[in-house]
Amino acid sequence: MPGAPGGVSLLRNGSSMRDPGIQQDDARRRAGVRRVLLDTSFVTADPAPLGIHRVLAHYAVHGARFAAEAGVGFDLVECTPDGGFTRRLAPLVGAPQKPPKPPLAVRMASGTGLEVLRYGSRVLSAAGNLLAALIPAAPLKRGSAALSRRMDALVPAVRAALAPEPLRGEAIVFAPGDVLFCPGFWHEMDFGAYRQAAAAGAEIVFLVHDILPALLPSFYQYPWRLKFERALIQAVALGGHFYAVSGQSLNDLHAFARWHGHEVRGSVAYNGFDPADGQGAVETAALSDAHRAVLARRPWLMVGTVEPKKGHRDAVAAFEQLWRAGYDRPLVIIGRRGWMSEDMLEIICGSPWYGQRLFWHQDLGDAAVAAHYAGAHALLFASLAEGFGLPPLEAATRGLPVLARDIPVVREVLGPAGCYFSDRGGLPDAIRALEDAAGYAAMQHRLSGLAWYSWQAVVDQVMADLLRPPAERAQGSDLLASVRRVPVRGNAR
Repeated sequence: MPGAPGGVSLLRNGSSMRDPGIQQDDARRRAGVRRVLLDTSFVTADPAPLGIHRVLAHYAVHGARFAAEAGVGFDLVECTPDGGFTRRLAPLVGAPQKPPKPPLAVRMASGTGLEVLRYGSRVLSAAGNLLAALIPAAPLKRGSAALSRRMDALVPAVRAALAPEPLRGEAIVFAPGDVLFCPGFWHEMDFGAYRQAAAAGAEIVFLVHDILPALLPSFYQYPWRLKFERALIQAVALGGHFYAVSGQSLNDLHAFARWHGHEVRGSVAYNGFDPADGQGAVETAALSDAHRAVLARRPWLMVGTVEPKKGHRDAVAAFEQLWRAGYDRPLVIIGRRGWMSEDMLEIICGSPWYGQRLFWHQDLGDAAVAAHYAGAHALLFASLAEGFGLPPLEAATRGLPVLARDIPVVREVLGPAGCYFSDRGGLPDAIRALEDAAGYAAMQHRLSGLAWYSWQAVVDQVMADLLRPPAERAQGSDLLASVRRVPVRGNAR
């Protein structure tokens, strides 16, 4: 879309038509809203954004178009180290724009200085600890601990101070009538920046992807999970309205807010999906001979970051049980190494079946992933918890049957088109059941009727809702109730 701010036109636009339920007159009921500011903090340009970054890019593309039609301002903004916001100049999608490098002599001098500082800080910290051990006085121990903390923080602080200044636009001066919409990494923010914007009259609105770090802390790293929970506590106290990417996430948010003494207003704004996004060109040239040999065996497929909540442990255990009993179909896992993945990767790479019937690919391009969807037998979606979950929709575009753990968010997306298992004990039988030709064909038939919301329709509804008075905004599942879903199924396999 030419002229979209921040270079977001590099993202492919959805092919669906705008939902007729959105009326232009309704969009112009601005209730004093003069502009919508999209918070893109902590996002660097990427040629092929994933996850939250990709969601943010869709809101940028379609939000800019909608705002232009509705006659309101729209800009991408990002936070600054001093707690303010500036207009974003760097693109969201594409190659990162690197600031010019300083002269070689300056780089060498700063690099040498940092190395000296790094080792010097370690020596000072160790000397303080040794002194505290030799003279076990409480004040000395406290002083040693404080010195260690300062030394640990010193090198990162100096490195940040020496880093080139990022590209930034003019400062944002917030005023009544501004809506600061935060669909990205708001949980990484210093909330003082949001409070300053609110104090100047802006309304702060959050898009919640999930609150799993607060609900299932064992799946997330310490201390990041505590930082997330602290941010969420501040968000429910500050936010004027919330959107959530699934009904499950919205229910979780309401319960969390009540536990902390707040009632929040919110609605479900599912992540959109444009069928063309899941039907990338199948280029077998992107595959190695080894990949093609495995795909010739029509393997099972798992797609997603390797991390504790994704259910890889149950999947590998179930398949190893089947393989010992003579089952021959391979399992291919596609996903980057995530947090707390060491134990799981040891199970995968240490399996006696690894490289024979169990395979893990962590850096496949879009074309290679599309080729795996096209050549697989079925998708196994074993996540123990999710905020949304994109792989089932990607699989459905190829008519690929989906065997999913029976969790609420998957039911929201697939409904009766999915095939479900409840726990590890029932997984081997569920896998074997999809070897039945009649059952397999019946599942493909059910998937052929699956439909979902386009990105354009979702963003249009959210933007129109943001222009309404807060008390009149949609609640619960009302936001998308009148929106036509787009058939997901693409070309037959």
